[in-house]
Amino acid sequence: MMRRVLVSTIAFLALLATAAPAWALTLDDIKEMVAVGVPDNIIVSTIANSEETFNLSSAEIVELTTTGVSASVIEALQATSGQGGRSDSTTRPAEEEPRVRDRSDSRSGDDSRSRDDSRSRDDSRSRDDSRSRDDSRTRDDSRSRDAEPDSRSSRDEPEEEPRSRTRRSDSDDGDSLTRRRRSRRGSRGDDDDDDDAGESRSRRSKVKKTPKEVKALAALHKEKKYTTVTAKAWDLLESGKYPEFEAKIHFYMGSSLKSMGMLHSAQVHFQEVVKVGPDAGSAFGAALSKMVEISERTKDPIYLIKQIDKISPDDYPGKVKDDLYYYQGVRDFERGDYARAKRNFSKLGKSSDHYIQARYHLGVIYNAQDRKKAAMKAFIGIVKGEFNGDADDITNVKNLAAINIARIRYGVEQFGKSAEFYARIPRDSTYWSTSLYEAAWAHFMGENQESKALGNLMTLSSPFFERVWLPESSILEALTYYRICEYKEVQKLLDGFKAKYGPIQESLDEILAPYESGERPVRDLYQRLYGVDSKDFRKLPVSVYSRVEANRSFQGPHNRVLQIEKELARVRGMKASWSEAPVGRGIAEELSKQRKIYMKFAGAALTLQLGAVRDQVADLMGQEALIRFEVVSGEYQKYADRFRNPEAADVNEAVEFDFATNPELIFWPFNEEYWQDELGYYERVEPGDCKE
Repeated sequence: MMRRVLVSTIAFLALLATAAPAWALTLDDIKEMVAVGVPDNIIVSTIANSEETFNLSSAEIVELTTTGVSASVIEALQATSGQGGRSDSTTRPAEEEPRVRDRSDSRSGDDSRSRDDSRSRDDSRSRDDSRSRDDSRTRDDSRSRDAEPDSRSSRDEPEEEPRSRTRRSDSDDGDSLTRRRRSRRGSRGDDDDDDDAGESRSRRSKVKKTPKEVKALAALHKEKKYTTVTAKAWDLLESGKYPEFEAKIHFYMGSSLKSMGMLHSAQVHFQEVVKVGPDAGSAFGAALSKMVEISERTKDPIYLIKQIDKISPDDYPGKVKDDLYYYQGVRDFERGDYARAKRNFSKLGKSSDHYIQARYHLGVIYNAQDRKKAAMKAFIGIVKGEFNGDADDITNVKNLAAINIARIRYGVEQFGKSAEFYARIPRDSTYWSTSLYEAAWAHFMGENQESKALGNLMTLSSPFFERVWLPESSILEALTYYRICEYKEVQKLLDGFKAKYGPIQESLDEILAPYESGERPVRDLYQRLYGVDSKDFRKLPVSVYSRVEANRSFQGPHNRVLQIEKELARVRGMKASWSEAPVGRGIAEELSKQRKIYMKFAGAALTLQLGAVRDQVADLMGQEALIRFEVVSGEYQKYADRFRNPEAADVNEAVEFDFATNPELIFWPFNEEYWQDELGYYERVEPGDCKE
């Protein structure tokens, strides 16, 4: 397909280079040249060689700018104003010849040939053409076989090819081009071989002009008549009347739906434009940019990432190039293709809003590859650096970088340094509970830091963290008390753990059984627990749902279902003239289908995540039993030692202190009440019951 586009573009440029006869240049021609990627210097030269004058209105200037026409081209158009007929004797400098970039060196040299060279090498270009249309060599043949053998050749209505699909016939000389017309019902060629008549037809069919109905969509969109645009665009798409302009129709449909707040529906239509690729002209880059914008707003790039592998980086629109490199890198990262992910992340500039996220992913990759120094350098750079982007996103990434520095320190047994970095995570951070738990492990592994570990774990057991799923913190707390020989406290914690998490394990087994066996579809599990009328959701604590919803494999389709339901409600709330019209009914039907699809995805992820929670609880139950066994033998040894040496008993066991102070801290006994401003500051002051 790339070669077809190249050959057609070269042929089109050869047509522009032909000195005679002069043809009427229009603004639509200019927009088409921009759409197929003709360089600005060639367009400017074409304007200079034409005999047309352009008196641009402000509305026309705005329209040209919005369709991607550059300032230099607009200036060239304005320069023709008031000059009347102009000489066509101006020659094009050799350095302004068409240059079409290609990935093949064998063809790139032909693109920079002079006009005379291009005429003398018709055979080489026609050979490329003939590979896809050997039987369409003469004008007579084209009457029966003029449609190109591609996926868009079978259309119900006859349509002329756009300029980007121009082909040179082998029977033509260097100064003429045949135009082929595309038809949905069939194909037909010219009925008259007369040179004058052919020349007249050639002037009329140089470019497939944008139909008035499609142009009207742009005007209505500019006037913010979005419901009207969607209704008309829907009818045009359903009719299949203008197959060559469906990308533009989809674009205006998507843009209007986006302005109406229907972001999922908008992405569906932008995706159709992106599927066409650069052949969609300026609509391709604009649609891709809109998809990036929606992904940023919804924090859900699922639609964008689905398409990104199918797009060449050479075709990334400039203003979202960094965003696309980032999302491609994320896709590579999640696939485990770290080498390609690193290449994509490394392409982002510091001005990008995703630069900090890209640096974070690079740090994680270095750490996974056991390149600790490189990982530390990346994470420290994030903690100390200044970045562009959303302030909350930057704060979250900085906190994650600090946590990863702490983890690396922990991994090399620098437990004190590790705890220091965990302590940098602020209390209002999303990751504060994570830092408290992991810091407790750093204290536990350190020298005589059990009191600080227990203080962190006490904070996590407060009601302020009821939405946080951390059953393992109870096991760590029991281990810490076991280390300081507080066996009664260990027994109490283990009994509480079993009483709390045993029923959760049973509920998970009961809920998951019919879905894991295949007796019922996983989509029903999602509806069972997340449906508006669900009663079974109460069988699990809110912390389990928080754990599941933090997983990206569930989060993506779940958020998509919520967005679809919002849009369905919006469709139902629109005026009957729209909601009951074909457009309203059609969008509602499509949304309903999409909802079922994403509910299935969400149900599958939900099944896996709940299964992982159940397996985690089962594993912790095994650890609980092991600790309980160790406690029995440890407690026996404790009382055996006391029987042999009664004086060893702690004389202060029955003494209670109201408070005590030292120069740095204030101590007071915990009375089973938690205060939010106390969280994170708890610390056990009793030394434990172990004897030297």
